[in-house]
Amino acid sequence: MDQNRSDANLPRFALPILASVVAISPFSTDAYLPAFPDIAADLAVSPVALGFSLSAYLFGNAIGQLIGGPVSDQIGRRKIAVTGLSIFVLMSISMLFIDRLDYLIAARVVQAIGGGLASAVVMPTIRDLSAPEKVAARVAMVYLIMLIAPLIAPIVGVGLMQFGWRWIFGFMAAYSSIMLIIYSAALPETKAVKQKKIGFGRIFSQYRFVFQYRLEGSRIPIRYGLSVALSSSIMLIYVTNASFIFQTYFGITDIMFPVFFGLNVLALAIAQGISARYLRNRSLTEVATFFRFGQRLQLIAVSLLSAAVIFTDITLWTFVPLIVVSLACMGIVGSSGSGLFLAYFDHHSGSASSILTTGMFFFSGVLGIFSGLLNNGNLVSVVGMMLIATLLANLILMTVSRAQEKSVLNKVQSGEIAAV
Repeated sequence: MDQNRSDANLPRFALPILASVVAISPFSTDAYLPAFPDIAADLAVSPVALGFSLSAYLFGNAIGQLIGGPVSDQIGRRKIAVTGLSIFVLMSISMLFIDRLDYLIAARVVQAIGGGLASAVVMPTIRDLSAPEKVAARVAMVYLIMLIAPLIAPIVGVGLMQFGWRWIFGFMAAYSSIMLIIYSAALPETKAVKQKKIGFGRIFSQYRFVFQYRLEGSRIPIRYGLSVALSSSIMLIYVTNASFIFQTYFGITDIMFPVFFGLNVLALAIAQGISARYLRNRSLTEVATFFRFGQRLQLIAVSLLSAAVIFTDITLWTFVPLIVVSLACMGIVGSSGSGLFLAYFDHHSGSASSILTTGMFFFSGVLGIFSGLLNNGNLVSVVGMMLIATLLANLILMTVSRAQEKSVLNKVQSGEIAAV
């Protein structure tokens, strides 16, 4: 089946539409970051306490991803996406009337579940329409388009907060409503399914299959998934603490916040564009080499950043280049690693994708909370959690033998090993 898939199978504008669906999450997290001081003051809480609303979103999104992927394997992609977008719209509207932090956190969890359901179908849809060796390049293209959102989200937030911070959530409601209409009208169902009812009891067995799937006696696929999830989590750890880093620690103004925040996104977009171009006509073994290169480069960059924070009185002009390089590495790691992981799966691609994204949100949520709880007014806890994530990602990848990796990937690409 995989070998007959081609670019002709892609509906027109499919990748931009899917990227716009994924962009819901960065809009939801990044647009209200510049308004943290205003929201905290209005709700009579500290900016650090308000940061838990962001961690709550990450956990809620993880829940949505956890459910959405395997259920989409059962009943198709469209129903899950439409349901998720509808939930997101309703909860965004509800946040226009919230005046307490606990209510905001609760609403953000439910909103994030909706966003997670919608986002959960994106990579499986790409896999439905792509041969194994094409997945990484198409994922890279979706990520590249999606990066427009975090690039402009803080600017949108700064503009809207002039009229009151609740307008930011009004924007989220409008954006998700538009995406609900476009997705419903433009994208067909890509997953052929026979059943119409959801079997929640089967979700665990689907996940267990992905975790336990072995090739040549080794659980190679899941190691890719966990490695990507850990290395990608450093972006959300950074986002969780971005307001503290720039506005509180370095003391930059609300107006300048989008500039410094946008530098990271711009660098990531450049790296993602390079990846999309490089991966376009590469074999799976070449994708694997590119992935390993990105992981090593990220470890070096985050290690230098951590050393600078711990052992020097770091300045803004030292911190920014190091964080930019550290996060830009995700442009290499995210698309190549995701493509490798999904190459092994076809009928279980929704479940596999959910493991990947749920892991990212789970790891970033846990490490993000620890970075807040251990925060004593400096940046050590933030970069420390980032270092832990990228170090674990590299250690997991080191357990995959290069010789066995090459053997397995060649068999997957040739069709000798069928995607499951």
